[in-house]
Amino acid sequence: MVKINFNSLLKRITENYFSFFYLLIGLSSLYFFTWTGKYLNTIYPDKHNLDTRFRVMLRSRHIFILLISLIEIGIGVYIQPCRTKFFLFLQWLTLLLIITSHLLFIYAFFFEVEIIHVPKTPILHYATYIVLASVIPQILTKWESKK
Repeated sequence: MVKINFNSLLKRITENYFSFFYLLIGLSSLYFFTWTGKYLNTIYPDKHNLDTRFRVMLRSRHIFILLISLIEIGIGVYIQPCRTKFFLFLQWLTLLLIITSHLLFIYAFFFEVEIIHVPKTPILHYATYIVLASVIPQILTKWESKK
């Protein structure tokens, strides 16, 4: 059984501004994910009568918001601020990229939901590529020597 020391985790999060920001954005977007589920139930109460392609497209947009919020929470739990300027720059860059992709996923949820957009959904594709482009440098910052 894994024991979590919440006091040390809370202390580490308050000392680490990257961690605080990622967790704040991730947890608030997790709440936004639940709101979008309620929104879909309100707008499309007869979802079983919808075209299957359209219903799958709506669900995928909804799940992408969950994806980005879980990525932000995961980064927020494990991130440590780097000491060298290059790696610190990479952390700021990845933060901006994650926020950009988050906004693009939200845009795609509301505005790329018509059948005419399938399979051409450029905003959703760009957001997915930006997530990949932001996670890879985040992994590279773990190789910084912590002296």
